[in-house]
Amino acid sequence: MVETKITFCRLCEATCGLQVEIEDNKILGIKPDPEHVVSKGYACVKGTRYASVQHNPDRLTQPLKRVGEAWQEISWEQALSEIAKKIRQLMDEHGPNSVGHFAGSPSGANVLSPIFRGALFEAMGSSRMYGTGTCDTMNKFRVNEDMYGSPMRLAYPDINHCQFMLVLGANPAISGNTLYHLPDAKRRFKELVARGGRAVFINPRRVETSSVGEHHFIRPDTDLFFLAAFCNELIREGHVDAKRVDAFMKNVQGLERVVSAWTPERQAAVTGISADSLRELVQGHAAAQGAALYMATGVNQGRSGTLCFWLLECINAISGNLDRVGGTLMGEGLIDMAQEVMTNPQIMLSFDRDDSFPTVAGQQPAGMLADDILREDAERVRALIVDASNPLLTCPNPNGRLEEAFKKLELLISIDLFRNETGNLAHYILPAANWMERPEFPYALQSFTACTPTPYMIYADALLKPPAGVRHEWWMFVRLADELGLRLFNHRLGSVAAKLAARLEGTFLGRFISLPHLLFDGMMKKGGLPSGKKMTRDHPHGILMPENHGGNFLGSDRVLTEDGRVDLAPSKIASSFEAQAERLYEEELENAGRFKLIGKREMSRINTSSCNSEKLVRDRTNYAYLCPEDASKLGVSNGEILEVESAFGRIEIPARLTDALMPRTIAIPQCWGHGKADGLPHAQKHPGVNSNLLSGDGSANVEALSGMSHQSGILVDVRKLEAFPAPPRDI
Repeated sequence: MVETKITFCRLCEATCGLQVEIEDNKILGIKPDPEHVVSKGYACVKGTRYASVQHNPDRLTQPLKRVGEAWQEISWEQALSEIAKKIRQLMDEHGPNSVGHFAGSPSGANVLSPIFRGALFEAMGSSRMYGTGTCDTMNKFRVNEDMYGSPMRLAYPDINHCQFMLVLGANPAISGNTLYHLPDAKRRFKELVARGGRAVFINPRRVETSSVGEHHFIRPDTDLFFLAAFCNELIREGHVDAKRVDAFMKNVQGLERVVSAWTPERQAAVTGISADSLRELVQGHAAAQGAALYMATGVNQGRSGTLCFWLLECINAISGNLDRVGGTLMGEGLIDMAQEVMTNPQIMLSFDRDDSFPTVAGQQPAGMLADDILREDAERVRALIVDASNPLLTCPNPNGRLEEAFKKLELLISIDLFRNETGNLAHYILPAANWMERPEFPYALQSFTACTPTPYMIYADALLKPPAGVRHEWWMFVRLADELGLRLFNHRLGSVAAKLAARLEGTFLGRFISLPHLLFDGMMKKGGLPSGKKMTRDHPHGILMPENHGGNFLGSDRVLTEDGRVDLAPSKIASSFEAQAERLYEEELENAGRFKLIGKREMSRINTSSCNSEKLVRDRTNYAYLCPEDASKLGVSNGEILEVESAFGRIEIPARLTDALMPRTIAIPQCWGHGKADGLPHAQKHPGVNSNLLSGDGSANVEALSGMSHQSGILVDVRKLEAFPAPPRDI
């Protein structure tokens, strides 16, 4: 019998509503849910074609152990016992920091996984937790902690009422936004413009979203100078809300001092945005009844992503737009996550490494992972659990250095749906349940910080039963703790209950004490919502929460700094700006004639999870995009091979011409390069090229303030090689 069930997608932060037709535990079709309270019938191709991932014949359904060059299916009992024995040996011989963890983006959409993963590593005493966050967003968490007192105090643009929105380094129509919920982004920007507002996109590429607004080209990785000049011009022209600043903020003089040298003319020399254009944007911003600046991965991944986000947040604050309708707002989630993490040493800023790099929001720099594995001292990482990620493709990997490091590990565990490139090097692969197979409410950042312009909540129960040999990640972490004899949460009763629930999971008794359901019900009750069962029955399409009218942050106890005031010039950030800005500016002038590499998002791909889908990936390769002017100078046409070389590596990739790019810019979609992925046969036939071979790792290529890797705006040399066979058509 065919059933239509309602759920929501968990592939990105848009979390669009879906209708799923199911028969005999198999998906027959997926469509957007027209009744979802926010997405209203929108969903992208990754969600609607997810059945090709869910029922992929290459999906892992039983734990695997590598024996020589072969893979052997083993039981969960054997896998957990052997893994725990090796972890215990390494901890006894080399200490808890010999064991590390690497978390991928999908684990962030799995609300329970980080809770129990964190509890396991806290019980172990290890601080070696890495993740893709230091490849895309950790700069924002560092700024939030320094300015607002907690890494999880996240402001979001009030796009529903905004009259002027300036977007840097983001393409919401394709990427679905970062750290705030905005499904069907293009429609939302159209609505902004239709009511007389302005949507302005600052980007080296004329991104798809900018078709509904205005676009200004900017030289890659020069946003720092644009923002410094914007901030200075705002101050110089008297557009500071002095009353609001005096009442709720501090160190405005420090901010004024450090940006005072940055004029519209000076920034124009390196950004390509004229002084007149910058002044006009400042005037438009100041005149709007509600304005917001927003930036995402394209800026985050530059050399100074933390400084850029700091300046952006300061502009929002001093202009009077922070905590104001139409500006940027601080949401209120089911629980106050920002307050909750204040006592959690795993999440708050720390400097427990033996170098100068911080741990930000629980993550150490992914760009230092190879160093931490290859070092020959007591701090060497000897074991690594990789959860829902493929670091060999997502992290900087110059000349295969990270691959070399992974081969040196004494224990490598991959938790995933497939055997990817990282899994190929693993000693054990543990098959995980996916989002169709677990109960959930949206991302923790949406549920607990309410980074959503239209506040709402939704809950979906599991739609499908996982294959018999597949387990949930929370279960894996609890069972590992059990095997290791560790107490979770430093709470005897809570630890015993979690271990008992894990042992009973899947049994008859387990139906009555399902840990996920109990935890989700408790969180929703705390937020004043019905239980999961009632939500599924009465509000399957979501339930709207009270609208955020602003005025709930500044001057309240939600500002978590010591004195309750927003810090506009945190000492380490301001001093870093003063130490770096002039040097970076001179480097820009010296390298003005060279190409810079940026990334490019594609609608049909989201990291490794979609690469093996015949419904999503049809091109055999990715391309290096460049403008016709540059192509003419290089003598290259569509499909011909380019050699792209950085200080860290070299790749060969076919060219594709587009007038959407500014000169001396080359854009390459990331997370391709599946030539070795024999566990992903479709991806292996459509391998593409890994652009992260061109980015560097190690201390010289990691941002000191946040541990972010430099993966955008990389200087490269570009040359033409021989012609390339005609590729299959795009999707």
